[in-house]
Amino acid sequence: MRENYDYEDLRGTKLDSAENNILLLTHKFVLFDNPGSELMHLEGRMVLIRGQFTIYDNQSAELGTIEKKIAKLKCEEFWMEKNWVEFMRIYGDFTEHDYQFEVNGALVAFVHKKWVTLRDQIGISLTCEVDHRVIIGAVIVIEHVEVNERQNQH
Repeated sequence: MRENYDYEDLRGTKLDSAENNILLLTHKFVLFDNPGSELMHLEGRMVLIRGQFTIYDNQSAELGTIEKKIAKLKCEEFWMEKNWVEFMRIYGDFTEHDYQFEVNGALVAFVHKKWVTLRDQIGISLTCEVDHRVIIGAVIVIEHVEVNERQNQH
């Protein structure tokens, strides 16, 4: 069994895709560009009671690690860090697929799920200069974590 994500521009042109074998205890997503070369990959594992995913470029250099904050009353929250230093916070209602990415309190990207579609479509908007691989990797992780949490509740 596999999870698969395809990434398209606004015209519907396929940009890249990612896939994951969901039967493994550790998770690995690989994101490919349109010609089929690896653009980046993500590796996840369970740390204590929460998942932790690290995003790597195509040369296996770390771009960042993402984790979910466990106890949050108002909204859900993830954070990203590199070399144990936080560089991004992600806030929102992840079950509704609306969330925003902030660096030093400034909005750098936001995500919204399009609800009236045949397949799940998630729009990603970058509001300033930010590594798109980190944003795309975080979206994959958040969607994966939220789907797994909903399945575990049922």
